[in-house]
Amino acid sequence: MTIKKFLPVALMIAVSAALYVIIASYFKFSALWAPFISWPLYFLAGAKPSRLHKEVIGLSGGVLAGYLVLQVVGPISSVVGATLGLPVTVLITAFIIVMLELTDWFELAPAYFFAFAGYFAYLFGKFAGEATAFQAMFPFWGLLMIGLAMGYLTAFMRKKILEKQGVYGAAQNTVFDKEK
Repeated sequence: MTIKKFLPVALMIAVSAALYVIIASYFKFSALWAPFISWPLYFLAGAKPSRLHKEVIGLSGGVLAGYLVLQVVGPISSVVGATLGLPVTVLITAFIIVMLELTDWFELAPAYFFAFAGYFAYLFGKFAGEATAFQAMFPFWGLLMIGLAMGYLTAFMRKKILEKQGVYGAAQNTVFDKEK
């Protein structure tokens, strides 16, 4: 892949990111950063539409896991003490997420962890306003889905731009794509 051939792709993605920020600002999205969690995830997961359902499941599971941690940290703290309550809760959650890597549909652990951490940033950074932990799950999830849609769209446009230049198949791969 040459710089000349890849330059239009980089420009298209940069313009897409800028347009998203303009639109999100216009609509007053409280956390216009949130889709930038799931947008690159689409590429990290291989930029394959066939994996999209796994990304949706992982991101959804991560948001749900974040909410559930908030629900069980109190009861767990009452058993193990306030100092160990959160660490034990996170230990259990991380263990479950990593074990999901042995399944077929639920194995995309990075999606869970990205959404899990992002949910806490969204909630405790007050991007959810006065929403409850439960209420905050839904707009944050929606922002993550916008990011996946942007990933899908930019991957599709990337392929079309490169094909228009006569670059097909494995020749479209960058250094990142070629690493094993």
